[in-house]
Amino acid sequence: MSNSLTHDMIGAAQSHQLMNSTFRLIVACLVVFHYLPVAAAKLKGQAVTYADFNFVNYIAASENYVYFATTEGITRYNKFQDKWEDPLTGVDGIDSRDIKRIWVDSFDKMLIAETSGGLFEYDSLFYKWLPISELPDFDNSSVHIQPPRIMFPPIGFDYTGEGQITDYYGRYFALNDIVDDRTGTLWIGTWGYGSARAGITSGMIDLLPFGLLQDRVNALVKLDDLLWMGGAIFDSYRSGLSVFDLKNNNFFYIESGLGSDFPAVDVNCLDGNDTGIFIGTPVGLLCLDKETKRITQRFSSRSGLSDDNVISVKVIGDSIFVGTAAGLSVVIAAEDSVRLVWPGQFLNDVIYDLEQVDSSLWIAASSGAYRLKLPSGRLQKFRDPDLVLFNGVYDIESYESDLWFASEGGVVRLNIRTGETEPFRLINQKIVPRALAVNDTIAALASDKGMMVIFFKNKNQFTREFTTDDGLASNYVYSLLIDGDYIWIGTDKGLTRFLWNNPERVD
Repeated sequence: MSNSLTHDMIGAAQSHQLMNSTFRLIVACLVVFHYLPVAAAKLKGQAVTYADFNFVNYIAASENYVYFATTEGITRYNKFQDKWEDPLTGVDGIDSRDIKRIWVDSFDKMLIAETSGGLFEYDSLFYKWLPISELPDFDNSSVHIQPPRIMFPPIGFDYTGEGQITDYYGRYFALNDIVDDRTGTLWIGTWGYGSARAGITSGMIDLLPFGLLQDRVNALVKLDDLLWMGGAIFDSYRSGLSVFDLKNNNFFYIESGLGSDFPAVDVNCLDGNDTGIFIGTPVGLLCLDKETKRITQRFSSRSGLSDDNVISVKVIGDSIFVGTAAGLSVVIAAEDSVRLVWPGQFLNDVIYDLEQVDSSLWIAASSGAYRLKLPSGRLQKFRDPDLVLFNGVYDIESYESDLWFASEGGVVRLNIRTGETEPFRLINQKIVPRALAVNDTIAALASDKGMMVIFFKNKNQFTREFTTDDGLASNYVYSLLIDGDYIWIGTDKGLTRFLWNNPERVD
């Protein structure tokens, strides 16, 4: 064989190897670029979590802001605008629940957090916490001080003079940290009662409630600009309803366990009207007067409910339909009476959800989905042709002419005008009731890994799952509510506000 031929063969082989290497590199790049857009990322503004911020570890004050390091993350108070801003929760780099101390310079150019893993600096541009080796020098005149000997708490509270306040019910709350910002204001972090402030001269304590009474959010309902929520108590020191004033970005509470009218029990569901909030609990239905913030009525199996454990509630006019763990009841408010609804059909049926559409009440039950025609009382069972709703139906939501059903096998969209159905089969192992929320573009539902969103109005329909990697407080989702551009996601670790149509995210 000639040398020229050998060189040609070697060159061809090398060229072939180079082409193969180049091809593999191109394929690898294509694979990487294909997955990059859908890779989980905590984008700035996409998700922020509200949780039990009542236990404050440390405080830092700048000229413009006060930062409270709580056991559930950092909250921020705008001193000049005199209002709360969004908390710094769900930011990449550190665990929000592991922040021990914080420091800030006078003009918020540097914000440092100390965790069990060391020191970190907040990068607001890239929305990340970056590790640093040592604490830098700060230009900040504020100082931490010991509790003053004399202070004046709000009405109903007492100040011990030893760094504790007590409320009307005899509960003690320590003043865990106090910062003098050198402008005449003391900023106070309590252990169990959240944040507060006081004038140095007057000593008058002003409580600044922010966050949830308890982390788990089982139930959500929005009435006007108020978001009402409640959930399971577990080991929460304080419990009850947390109410988020969305317009003013602040909270107020209706605490339970402080009297016999509102016992310290889990909240399973909520609904309301202009005058009242109706609370479903394991011990019956509680009726709260919105003006007085007091429980005015209580209904249980002794009153005629099919069971004490209230799972769902829907207010329709003067009637309150109550779904329990063993059937459906209706409270006639005008008559103060309770009646069973179709006891033969719903005997021992769990009523998971109730949804009104026009003059009908749709019922999600452990035996399927039903429509109750309110004027006539006629009951019909709904059967989808694709048999997605083959067993229990856990949630029903409506939007315009569409009615959505969630079950173990997936979701079904029903056009109530035409009767047409569209199935969305979802393979998962979730066998507990799953939350559902819908609008004209998406359907969001609780999944095994967090929240599944069906983009059904896209030209090419697709689904995407969002998890803690995307900013959710937890992958255990118990309640969902779509509010314009946001989804409110109730989890066992707080309430996440999620920007579902974030223009910065590529799905």
